[in-house]
Amino acid sequence: MPLAHTPMKYFLLLLLLPLSALTNAQAPAGFSVPKTYKKVAEAAGDLDKDGKDEQAMIYDTDPDKEDNFKRILYICRVTDAGLSLWTQKVLAILPAHSMPQYTNVKDLKINRNTLVLKQEEYPGGRNLTQYTHIFRFQDNGWYLIGSRTSLNTNCYGAQISEINFSTGDVVVSFVPDGGCDGEDNPQPKKSRKEYKYKFSKLPLLDSLDYGENQLHIPGCKETIYY
Repeated sequence: MPLAHTPMKYFLLLLLLPLSALTNAQAPAGFSVPKTYKKVAEAAGDLDKDGKDEQAMIYDTDPDKEDNFKRILYICRVTDAGLSLWTQKVLAILPAHSMPQYTNVKDLKINRNTLVLKQEEYPGGRNLTQYTHIFRFQDNGWYLIGSRTSLNTNCYGAQISEINFSTGDVVVSFVPDGGCDGEDNPQPKKSRKEYKYKFSKLPLLDSLDYGENQLHIPGCKETIYY
């Protein structure tokens, strides 16, 4: 009797092997980066309103042959098997040796189901630009819903642009810094102007180039950056 059942056992085993292989192939791949990458920032929180935390991380890659490195944002889901990559975005390609110029990540956090990224760029001289970008996952995409850009010039002041892409509210302000001793540079007065602008579509994280985005509103003399 045992010999009569042996072929049937082998037949069932052959049927189960492809199913097992398929199950393993569908398992989420673990997320990892090379150990030589430098972690710049990380944050955890619920990004898709499912009650579970996701994890966002920013890494600097190794320099390439031209001595440039990439700064990459990774957004991962947390699974039983570990982190699983959800999406990624190259934030910038930067020179490895560029002092005194620099571009820094000042803060990364998840707040009220949004990803908040703060960066600072110092091109040299008296100028310093501070960016805040707020992203939300909706309609199967990562969209920019808010931004704040401060163009700071030492001994002059700051032009600040704030945009709510969802409502179309735009605020442009100027805050003088009081000038510097020994310099007689006239400064504009403190001001705040509000505008309305209807966006035909929200900017996508995938297509956003930091520091390269401009908005021109009829009746507004200033160029608005985001």
